[in-house]
Amino acid sequence: MDEITCSFCGIEMNDKDSAYGISRGSIDESCYGFRVDEDSDWDVYCSECMNEIDKVLADYKRARGK
Repeated sequence: MDEITCSFCGIEMNDKDSAYGISRGSIDESCYGFRVDEDSDWDVYCSECMNEIDKVLADYKRARGK
């Protein structure tokens, strides 16, 4: 397996480590949800960084009043 690193902190992640991925796509009713664009790369994040990203997004939503 190729080396997989967190897109945010750069830590190497191992097989079976918990990870999160973000990619571009579109809403598609035929597949009951989200379809990933085949030409879109994935950003992969370790659990610790994803928790920090979630906090930033929550703060942003609160600041916008949503």
